[in-house]
Amino acid sequence: MDGNEETVRCRDVTGRLREIRLTFGSDFVSPGSVLSQQLVKANEQLYVRKFVSPGDGSRHPRLYQVLDNEVRAGTRIAQVFADRHPAELPQLVAYNMDTEEPFVLLRAYLGDPAAASVKRFDDAARRQFQIGLLRALHLTGVAGVVHGAVGINTVRWSDGQVQLVDFESAGRAGEPRVVGGTAPVRSPEQAAGVGVADVRDDLWAAGQLIRSLHFTTSSDAVPLDRGRDPERLRVLLDDVFDKPLELRPHAAELLQKLHAPAPSVPTTSPDEAFREGRLIFDRISTDRRGAPGPVAVRPPGSVSKAALLFLAAVVLAAGVIAGLAVFL
Repeated sequence: MDGNEETVRCRDVTGRLREIRLTFGSDFVSPGSVLSQQLVKANEQLYVRKFVSPGDGSRHPRLYQVLDNEVRAGTRIAQVFADRHPAELPQLVAYNMDTEEPFVLLRAYLGDPAAASVKRFDDAARRQFQIGLLRALHLTGVAGVVHGAVGINTVRWSDGQVQLVDFESAGRAGEPRVVGGTAPVRSPEQAAGVGVADVRDDLWAAGQLIRSLHFTTSSDAVPLDRGRDPERLRVLLDDVFDKPLELRPHAAELLQKLHAPAPSVPTTSPDEAFREGRLIFDRISTDRRGAPGPVAVRPPGSVSKAALLFLAAVVLAAGVIAGLAVFL
C-alpha cells in the first residue's frame, strides 16, 4: 500500500449511498481484465478496485460499458446470494458510476490466476478444477448471469478452490446476444450473435477449457476433433458440443455425471423487490448498447441513469431489501 487515502462516495449492492475511506495501494493485474485495477483497503479489508480513468475513457469509450457489465453482473450476484455469497464467485461490495473516474470495489480475489497451476495438475487436481468450474457456472446460472468470457484467464485457483472472476463481458440470460466479444472460445450462437443469451452459453467455453487440461494447451488451441478425447471426457462433454442449445445440459447435470453435488442455492429471489428498478435498468442498458457514438465521461456530481434506477428500486422496495445490504 502506498498510503494515500481518500474518502469516496459509492453505492452498495442495494443502491444505498455510502461514504468510505480508502487507502490506495499498488496496481493489480488480472489476465482476464481490460480495465485498470489496483488494490485498496477499507476497514482493514483488502479490495480490488476496477476503474476507468478520464484519459482511458476518452481514448477507449467502450471501457465504460465494460465496467457497467461488471457492475450489473456483480450487483445481481450479490443480491441473489446476499449473506451466503459463494467462494466460487467474486463479491462486489460497492460502486460509483457517477464520478469522473467510475469504479467498482470487489473483495480481494482468491489465490492466483489458474494458468500456471493447471500445468502441474495431476488427475485429482484436474477433477477438482472441473468440479469447481462447473460449480461456479451453476451459481451464475442460478443468478441468471452469463459470464461471456470463460477461459483460463478468468479463472483463479487456490488450494483446490476455483473462483471465476472478471465479468466484464457479462450479460443477463434472455438479453440479445452480441456479435464478437473477448472470449477466446464462444458457442456457435454467441459467435453468430443470434438469439438471446442462455446460461448454457458459458458451458461451451468451459467444456473447451476442461478439454485443454487433458491436452496441456490453451482452450482456443484444443483440437476440434474430439475423437481422441479420453472416454470419460466424451461422456462428460459430448452433449455440450453435439446437441442443439435447447437440449444441452446445465452445469448441475454435468456435476451429476462427475458424482459431485451442486452447491446449495437460495430459496428466495430478490426479483420481486427489484422488479421496477431492474426493468428500468434493463431498458436503459439496452438503449445505451444500441446508441451510436462514444460514451461521454460524466462530470463530477452528475447523476447517471443507472444511479437513478437503482435509487428508484431502493425507494420501491426499501423495506424488503434492507436485509440484503453488504457492509464494508
